[in-house]
Order: sequence, then structure tokens, then C-alpha cells
Amino acid sequence: MTASPGVIRAIAMMCFGSLCFTLNDTMTKFLIDRYEVPVIILVRSILAMPLLAFMAFAIGRDRIRWSAHAPLYALRGAINLLAAYLYIHGLKYLSVAEATVILFASPFIITVASATVFREAVGWPKWIAVLVGFTGVMIAMRPGSAAFQPASLLILACAFLYASISLSARWLKPDDTIWTISFYGAAFSAVFIAPLAIGHGVAVQPGDIALFVGAALSSSFGIGFATLAYRSAQASDLAPFAYSGLIWSTAITWIVWGAMPSFWTLVGAGVVASSSLFHLISRSKAERTG
Repeated sequence: MTASPGVIRAIAMMCFGSLCFTLNDTMTKFLIDRYEVPVIILVRSILAMPLLAFMAFAIGRDRIRWSAHAPLYALRGAINLLAAYLYIHGLKYLSVAEATVILFASPFIITVASATVFREAVGWPKWIAVLVGFTGVMIAMRPGSAAFQPASLLILACAFLYASISLSARWLKPDDTIWTISFYGAAFSAVFIAPLAIGHGVAVQPGDIALFVGAALSSSFGIGFATLAYRSAQASDLAPFAYSGLIWSTAITWIVWGAMPSFWTLVGAGVVASSSLFHLISRSKAERTG
């Protein structure tokens, strides 16, 4: 007997959601030199809503539905925007490598919260997987002592906010589909960011529309699949697989920019992959003996 199909499905959604977030970061990187951050968030959110509504009908044979948890979606949207602000502000003083390592404290925070808030049984294999995964990230990024300056607290706060967004998925309605979850994420992002974006102007160059569409879909599906994953399985089971973002970012950086990963990046990515595989094998063994 192996890990249950439901858990395997949740892990797959978690990894795919992480890939979507990496794709969003990649496309945003091409836009950041020409547009202010609030403009990027507003445009991609506005584009996402009709695209998601059309895809829900054409692909899912479904429609965007009203959710009784709309206030929770609004709160999640506000937290997500605050996290983005803290992350970007922290990058003014820290390198991307240093900020990324601190941000990857989020899976550890999720594991602790799952044990204390949701009273999940977090055995030693889960703790080992999370800690080894974080070690892999540190090996790849090799942050310097500068990471311990006050600006690090901004990124750490961001990690706590992202963890709270992930854990809040437990309170969403079971019948809220990927389309509804993604649509609400885009809608509330647009509402909250509009006052800031309008002051910068929102003129979009025609050549950038494809990038905005790609960012809109990847960002929305990232939120949607990660939410479904945390709603479908224990947070402590999924936390180690959040580190898959390091593997995706390494591969995409190589494919898109032709930047060959360093030896330490490859070692770190291997440690991350090993930690997730160890967790999956340990869980399967536990189910066979349970």
C-alpha cells in the first residue's frame, strides 16, 4: 500500500502550484523594468477574471459561483498584497538569494502551525523532511551574514503571511472549485491594488499583452492549486513539497536565460528533491504498518 490517492493528488497540485508561481515570477521579471509593481498586479488581475470565467465554461463545464466565504477570500487577498509589499520592500536591502532563504521559512511555519493549531500528528519523518528541505535551499543560495540585518524581519513577516494564506484554505467551502478560488484571488487583488495602481497610470504596450496574460493565468492557478492542495491534505504532509519551487526556478532560469546552475545550486536542488522523496516514502511505510 502506498500513500492514498488523495494525498498524491494534493502533492501534485502543490508542486504544480509552485511551478505556476515560478512561471509568474519569470514573466513578471520581464515586465518589472517597464511597469510599477501595482500596475503589474492590477493588469494581470483584470485580465485573469474574464479568462478564468471563459476557461471555467470551456474546459471545466462550470461557472464562477458565489461563495459564502467571500469575506475570507477578501482577507486572503489583503494578506497576499501585504506579503508582496513586504517582500519587494525587503529586496531593496537584501539580495534575492538572501530573501529567498528567509522566505522558505514558510514550510517550517506551516508545519508548526499544523501541529499547534490544527492538532495534526507531525511525526519525526515530517520534521526531518522540512528541515532537510530548508537545508537544501540554504546550500543552493548560500546566504551571507548580511541576511541577518533588520530588513530580514520584513521577509520573515512575509513568510508568516504566506503560511497563514496556505493554512486558511482549510476554512474554504469544499465545493469551491479551482475556477472560483482563482477568480476570487484575482478579483480581490484588483480591488485592493487599484487605488495604488491608478496613480502610476495603466497604459500597457501591445507587445507586453502576452506576458501579462501569462502572468495572470500562472498567478491565478498558483493560488488556486495551492489552495486546493492545502484543503485536501494535511498541511504537514504538503509543507516539504513547497520547496519544489527551488527546482522549478533553477530549471526555468537555465531554460529562459541560459544561466547554467552552479554546483551548489544543483546540490541544493538535489537535497530538496531528496527531502520530499524521503517524506513520501516514510508516509507510505507508515500507512502500510498503520
